Amino acid sequence: MSSNPEEEGVLRSPAGFAEEIAEYETTVRRAVSSGQLLTAIEVAKDGLHRFPDNLTLRQQLALAQTQAGALEAAEAVLEDLVKESPKDEETLSLLGRIHKELWRRATNPDAGAAALQQACEFYGAAFELKHAYYPGINLAFCLLAAGKREQALDCAEKVAKSCKLELDALRDSADGWLHGTYAEALVHLGDIDQAAVHYRKAAQLFRGRWRDLSSMQSQARAIAGLLKDAPTGRVRWSDLGSFQRRARSLFSGPRALDRDWLDKCFDFPSVVVFAGHMVDAAGRTTPRFPAAREGEVRAAIKAKLEEHNAGIGFSSAACGADLIFCECMLERGARVNLVLPCPVEAFKLQSVTFAGGDWEKRFHAVLAAANSVLFANASEAAPSHSDPATAQALVYSNRIVTGLAALQAHSLRLDLHAVTVWDGRGGDAPGGTASIVSDWKRRNLTVHVIPPPTPPGTPPPAAPAAAAAPDVRQEIKAVINAELLNYRRITEGKLPLYIREFKGRVGALLAELKIRPVVAEIWGGTHHLVFDDLEAAARFAVGFRDLVQGTDWVALGLPADLGVTIALHAGPVFVFDDAVQGRQTCVGAHISRPARIVPVTPRGHIYASQEFAALCGAEGITVVGFEFLGRVHTTRLFEDAPLYRVDRIDDSQA
Repeated sequence: MSSNPEEEGVLRSPAGFAEEIAEYETTVRRAVSSGQLLTAIEVAKDGLHRFPDNLTLRQQLALAQTQAGALEAAEAVLEDLVKESPKDEETLSLLGRIHKELWRRATNPDAGAAALQQACEFYGAAFELKHAYYPGINLAFCLLAAGKREQALDCAEKVAKSCKLELDALRDSADGWLHGTYAEALVHLGDIDQAAVHYRKAAQLFRGRWRDLSSMQSQARAIAGLLKDAPTGRVRWSDLGSFQRRARSLFSGPRALDRDWLDKCFDFPSVVVFAGHMVDAAGRTTPRFPAAREGEVRAAIKAKLEEHNAGIGFSSAACGADLIFCECMLERGARVNLVLPCPVEAFKLQSVTFAGGDWEKRFHAVLAAANSVLFANASEAAPSHSDPATAQALVYSNRIVTGLAALQAHSLRLDLHAVTVWDGRGGDAPGGTASIVSDWKRRNLTVHVIPPPTPPGTPPPAAPAAAAAPDVRQEIKAVINAELLNYRRITEGKLPLYIREFKGRVGALLAELKIRPVVAEIWGGTHHLVFDDLEAAARFAVGFRDLVQGTDWVALGLPADLGVTIALHAGPVFVFDDAVQGRQTCVGAHISRPARIVPVTPRGHIYASQEFAALCGAEGITVVGFEFLGRVHTTRLFEDAPLYRVDRIDDSQA
């Protein structure tokens, strides 16, 4: 078989194409249902690159983008589809979903009412086509939210009747969506006993599809809240014969004693971020985690995972507690996501093979079974706890683990637990277990500690000697590269205007934001800035983009077509006082990362690396939001990189 993709396409039969399209469709649907939105977007875009007219992939891409919060991108996809086929039920329903989400996000009452009205119109148009239960149940919700309770009740009754007939016909072959929709209609109608029965059935059928189940639960809670606050309407009895419904508030009467009835219908997993001590090296003078005590640690980790119903895990993979955690998660059928501080061979030398035994074999087994693996630092050398110049690379890796876990928990609306095997002693080097625990506590995470079973009477470890501060130190910084488009159109005679009007406004922006970059270098239209923290970089990036895109440069005597592309990254860099330049500066592999991203960033957009997005998640930064773009080819040195589009979330906070 040829290695050329185009030649392979020529050699394949139409049946092969059909099978491949079906594989794309199935993979994307499963990824959306299970909440793996980044995977869904990535696979859908890859499929559309090969099959650009595939309707299912375009609709599923829009659905995944909507669930990920990228409403503008999703709406653009759907607007093209509705032009091609104005009476497609799925497309109309997805447009309704976008406007429902816009209503939820709206801070202006008028904008919210307008979005809700549009949601009703789109769902209503879809429902009229075939009276299908999906647009129907969403129409009922939007009507209720709009204060049209009688219309919502009528719509819910139609949906309930339709679902009941289909359930009777399908019996045990009915899928989770049918049970969940029927349950939601019953919530509208007040019959929560029967609603609970069908929610439990949906949860059983959809086990593992946490995004779908979370959506069901959230919708039911929202309906309960709307009904609780609404005035009591007319009471009507169903003619379906299989159940009685009470059109009343869900939380009046006896049910007020059982407010958690909905939670009992579902069995959601949690996200666990983990860190722990490595197994003791041979000859360690002060035992901390003896290899002989592995069984006790494994049992304790298993019990903790069972207690938290752990379903998605994030950790490193060092010998000892990390690998035991990963193995226990895999035994549960849970997902494991790894973040390693350096490439595999360097990591093994530093954190696996020294322990001997079968740890290396176990490491490779976990690596092969992991759902994702991210290398936080591209350098072939392993960062060291004992080297102050590189220890920040370990801190950086640990923060990415925490950030990715936080992003996943937020995306799926799941609980996040921080679990550690830790002896409770401080004083270990940056990036060690005590350092991670301290970082978690600073972020207000509840930390669940499993103490390693050290032998009785073990003396406390000697305090490490204070290391002298290096002249060249490593610190985590946020790095921006911004390219001023059409800078070359600024002639020599216009440079004084450029200095006064453009650079003056950028300086005023920094003063307004009350932030200063650690490093600011400009070469022609290329702006390179380094900031101490992520939020400062994010604020400047959106402010700089808005300044360039929103200013009438012609009125100021400059070219009309000035624009900007901006890229963001964050990572450990070397900081030092440059004897040549006479000022502080930064160097390192992470400094050049944004420059690899800028060439593929469209005009007026801000792209960020996955590392920047993860660290923002770890820090709880909310001034910007992130839309996953998939793996984007940049340059040879940084190709196939997972990138995010960055934009402002709330103008009042920026």
